[in-house]
Amino acid sequence: MKILFVNEKCGYFGGVEQNVADSAAGMRARGHECYLAYGTTTGQEVEKYQDLFGGPSNCFASSELGLASADQGDTSFEAILNRIGPEVIYFHKVERLPSCEHLLSQVRTVRMVHDHDLCCPRRHKYYAISSKVCEHRADWRCWLDLAFVARSGSSPIGVTLVSIGRVIKEMKRNHVLDRVLVGSHFMRKELLQNGFPTEKVRILAPVVRLAAQSPKPVPKEPRILFVGQLIRGKGVDLLLRALQKVSVEFSAAIVGAGNAQVKLEDLCRRLGLASKVQFRGWVGHDELGKIYDSARIVVVPSRWPEPFGMVGIEAMNHGRAVVAFGVGGIPDWLKHEETGLLAPEQDVDALALAVHRLLTDWELAASMGEKGYAHGRERYSFDRYLDGLESHLRGEISPTS
Repeated sequence: MKILFVNEKCGYFGGVEQNVADSAAGMRARGHECYLAYGTTTGQEVEKYQDLFGGPSNCFASSELGLASADQGDTSFEAILNRIGPEVIYFHKVERLPSCEHLLSQVRTVRMVHDHDLCCPRRHKYYAISSKVCEHRADWRCWLDLAFVARSGSSPIGVTLVSIGRVIKEMKRNHVLDRVLVGSHFMRKELLQNGFPTEKVRILAPVVRLAAQSPKPVPKEPRILFVGQLIRGKGVDLLLRALQKVSVEFSAAIVGAGNAQVKLEDLCRRLGLASKVQFRGWVGHDELGKIYDSARIVVVPSRWPEPFGMVGIEAMNHGRAVVAFGVGGIPDWLKHEETGLLAPEQDVDALALAVHRLLTDWELAASMGEKGYAHGRERYSFDRYLDGLESHLRGEISPTS
């Protein structure tokens, strides 16, 4: 099968690019031909990334997908299709579908929706003022939430205008795709609310390759771990406010980087947590594995509704219990009172109580970690993910199966 992957970025940049890379490597290992159409090279190890598709000769830049320019070998998306002749086009994160509907209708089209950008003009899927998760489709209510204004680093006033109507129009263009894949029940509900045909939207958790390993014993030390971007949506401020309410001794590691780091470090000091919380910044994969192993529990305090939440799968792969707010796709993989503990959305007191409970009950934390490891290996194995992806790309899975 000839598969054309389509994504704005080429290179190791974020979770989307990691999933594209792992999926391409998995499909090639199964004998499929993989190609990549992209908008710009960015992130880390671009050449290594391109090698996953068979090398640079299988990767094509197109200005229709982002910032490609002539010196990058920019060509039209239509020309890319004519040159490759793919049997299936696998879209990932693109702001707009290419404008060659006459060709797209002649080949099978599949899209993995990784975030809320497609359906939410604000992109975050939570309200600007209350920060509560939005449960509505994209419509007139987006205007009331000021979704027509977005932050912009390139604007002299720091903001830019967003056309809500244009976002909705682009979303509806995706209704014609043969299959739309999402990572969780929350995401499926979001797309169905916005008019996507029921039979086309299917759940396939975007699992990445994780090394086969036996988890290290859960440490007796009361260590807490957060892994993720330091941005408002990830809720690190909520975690810090919860930790202030934890009355037992603990230490916490905040692993990740982002534009909110300075404010979070200042909040940490103001809450009197500087001696207990360490901001580790970005760390490499090997070091991150050791940090997981040293933690008693992993906390996922997300404010935005996680489309899936791969950090939880990584935590379970290391045999660690997870404490999280029950938003977005998190309840799909976190089984309350079995593999971890769920707290109501933004309920800092409940999050603090859940953390306190696992810090003071080592046996419970170890038991939940063990069950999480088994659950992750059974339900979220990479081979199982590839089986599902391969079937969706071929069109073998019926709409009702």
